[in-house]
Amino acid sequence: MIENLTKEWKNIIENYIDGLNEKDKLGEYRDELVSVFLSKKLLQAKVDNTENVELKKRLIKIQDKPATSNNRKEFESCYHDMLNENAIGSFNKQLDKIYKKTNFYNIWICRAIESSEGILPATHCAKLSHSSSSGSSILDRTTEQDNCYITTSSLRTELLDGTYLDAKYSKQIKFLMLQNGTRYLFDELSSKSKAGLRHFADDQDELDRWISRYHKILNTRPSTDALLKQIYFPVSDNYHLLSILKSSSIAQYLHQSHFSKDARKQRDKYDKALRNKKFLPDTYKRALNVNNLMVTQSQPQNASILNGKRGGVMKLLKTAPPIWNTQLIPPIHCKSWFSRGIPYSSVKDDIEYLRAFLLRNEKLALSTRHPDRRKWLIKWGMDIIDTVLYHAQNIQSLPSGWSQDNDIKLKQHQQYFLDPNRDDKVFQRQRKTTDWQKKVCDDFATWLNGLLRGRDKKFTPQKEHRKLWSLLMSHALRNLAPVLDIKESGKKVSDV
Repeated sequence: MIENLTKEWKNIIENYIDGLNEKDKLGEYRDELVSVFLSKKLLQAKVDNTENVELKKRLIKIQDKPATSNNRKEFESCYHDMLNENAIGSFNKQLDKIYKKTNFYNIWICRAIESSEGILPATHCAKLSHSSSSGSSILDRTTEQDNCYITTSSLRTELLDGTYLDAKYSKQIKFLMLQNGTRYLFDELSSKSKAGLRHFADDQDELDRWISRYHKILNTRPSTDALLKQIYFPVSDNYHLLSILKSSSIAQYLHQSHFSKDARKQRDKYDKALRNKKFLPDTYKRALNVNNLMVTQSQPQNASILNGKRGGVMKLLKTAPPIWNTQLIPPIHCKSWFSRGIPYSSVKDDIEYLRAFLLRNEKLALSTRHPDRRKWLIKWGMDIIDTVLYHAQNIQSLPSGWSQDNDIKLKQHQQYFLDPNRDDKVFQRQRKTTDWQKKVCDDFATWLNGLLRGRDKKFTPQKEHRKLWSLLMSHALRNLAPVLDIKESGKKVSDV
């Protein structure tokens, strides 16, 4: 079983390294390993171990130099001079092992281990908060879900990002994120399994060092950084985190499903079908009011692997609650539009003022025919009519002909009122020869008196009230004569 697993990982790792086309750099990478080894030893060497002033200066100077292949000879020269002065112990056996390395896979892995500090798989990336952040990224693989929150555990499939201190180390994190089925190479190394790298080590000691080093890197204790911009609020003996690390996994899932090249092609397909009024069997989903947050846009790959794939763009979705939009529906299934077509909230204040006025006058036995009191009846009555006609005009603006529905229950005279442009010769002829506006005015008066009567029935409308409401509506309709083709009426409000 272990042997089969080792062979599987051997093929996966070899295919990955071969795909990098770096075998011509074997000598360069080996020289770099020599420089790294000597650099560590020279950094540990004490300057006071030698009385040679020039050698002391060289040692101090070389300790600040990067461990690259170009500096190998200088490191070697300093090491041998220190060795000749008995200022450093001998490491010739270890160096000889490095010099004799010829297996490119082994050399590549040795080099990858030496440059893997700060290279981690993650779901939440520190550099998405600030490109210079040195704080720890977090790998969240918890499975617990809470429908109140969107978390990485909410994703249908695990989606991991690779983080590093610099994009030049992207090959190393991609190496750790190689997969054998559902298991990653870093899973093997984190659990101290040797199956992944067993085939490539020169001996057991080297394999043990590899596993120990990777285990330490992958299990480094997390640390924060001011550039993470996290805010901690004290709670009892603990704290509550008010601003969390950005999840690259969730950002990538959102990008792939709605904003990737494939998603845009699919959206264009739907848009074209909508414009041409063609049927598509799938559900059309579109994110609205989206803004872009740029993350290291000039060099997006410096933040993380997935940030590079997104071109440094993170999408900000609108978090405001949805706005309720009322759908305007023609009054096909009600007998009278006045009973259901006018929201009570739109006339509530005027109805209450008018009803209180009428009740007060009734209690004091005051006639509403008095000019000063009558003008208030007319004012509130016209305010209500203005609101009613506003809602009527909304219905009249619907595509004409809706009243031709076979199941329509609306009164015929209200159809003449609310669907005036219906393309039907018989309908239009009857509309012109019928006094439908009088019936509409009577319906309005009945509806308004019903609201004034109220549930408590404290007020009882009189005939004069009905006549006044009907006449006020008649005058209002007459102002719409050019639109609704209404006959002139000579009756005035003062006649009632």
